[in-house]
Amino acid sequence: MRIFLTGATGSIGSAVLENLIAHGHEVTCIVRSEAKAAEISNKGGIPLIFTINPETAYQIADLCIGFDAIIHTAFTFSEDGIKSEHIITDAMISGARKTAETKPVSLLSTSGCVINGNTNWIIDEDHDDTSQCLPSFAFRPILERKVCNATCGNLRAAVIRPVWVYGRSFVEDWILACKKHNKIIAVNGNPHICFIHYEDLADMYRILVENKATGLFYASEPESMTLETIIERLSQSINVQDVERVSEPWSIRETYGVFPVAHTQDQQMVSKRFRDLYGYTPSHNFLKWLSSF
Repeated sequence: MRIFLTGATGSIGSAVLENLIAHGHEVTCIVRSEAKAAEISNKGGIPLIFTINPETAYQIADLCIGFDAIIHTAFTFSEDGIKSEHIITDAMISGARKTAETKPVSLLSTSGCVINGNTNWIIDEDHDDTSQCLPSFAFRPILERKVCNATCGNLRAAVIRPVWVYGRSFVEDWILACKKHNKIIAVNGNPHICFIHYEDLADMYRILVENKATGLFYASEPESMTLETIIERLSQSINVQDVERVSEPWSIRETYGVFPVAHTQDQQMVSKRFRDLYGYTPSHNFLKWLSSF
C-alpha cells in the first residue's frame, strides 16, 4: 500500500512508520525540516517537507490525494494546534473523498483516552461515553464523529483512541524523573489507568488500514492497573521507597512530565471491537515491562 502519514517523527507516528515499512508498505511522511527528512529517509520512508499550521493545513487535501491510506498521528496541544486539527481533518476527508472517486482509500485518525474522563466502570466501544471529557479536549469528540461519518462508497474511515502509551512516551518521562530525584511523585487517589505498548499500538494502526476498518477503536491492553499497584511495582523496580502525593498534576509538570495527569482520571477501557474483528491481543504487558525497567 502507498500510505500518507503525519506525525512520523513523534512517539506514536515513528512507531507506526517503522511497523508499516517492516510490513512492506510505502510511506510518505510530512516533516518540518531537512533534519527530520533525513531521519525519515534513514528509516525507509519518503519525506515531504511541509509545515502544518492554521494557514497551511488546508493544503493537506491536495497532498494526500491518490494514496491507498491516510494516517493522521500529528498534533500539537496549543491554540494553533487545535485550529490546525479542525482544518487538517476537513482537508484529509476532502483528499480521501477525491481519491475515492477512482479507487478504495482508508482514512485513520488519532484521538486519545483523556476525552473519556472518569469511566467509573469497564467500558468498550459499544458503551463509549465522552460526557466526562475535560473542556480543553472537547474538540476531540467532534472531530472523531466527523471522521467516522465520512465513510461512504470507496472511502473507509476510522478513529483510533489510544490509552496511555508506554515504551516511548510520557510514561518514561515520569519514571526517569522518579528515579533521578529518588522520589516517586503521584497525584492523590488510587485510580485505574490503562496502557498500550507502542509496538502493539503500531500493529493496530497497520491492521486497521490494511483491513479498511471503519468506526471507533480503543487501543488498550486487556486489564487496567491501579495507581497503587503501579507505584508498588515501580518502587521495587527502581529501588525508590519515598512516595509523595500531590493534589495538582500541572504543578509538577516541569519535573515529572505529563503522565501524572493520568492519575486524575479513573479509566477502565477495553479494546473489544479490535479483538472481536481481528482476533488481536497485545503482546506486551505493562507490569512486566515496568518490573524490568
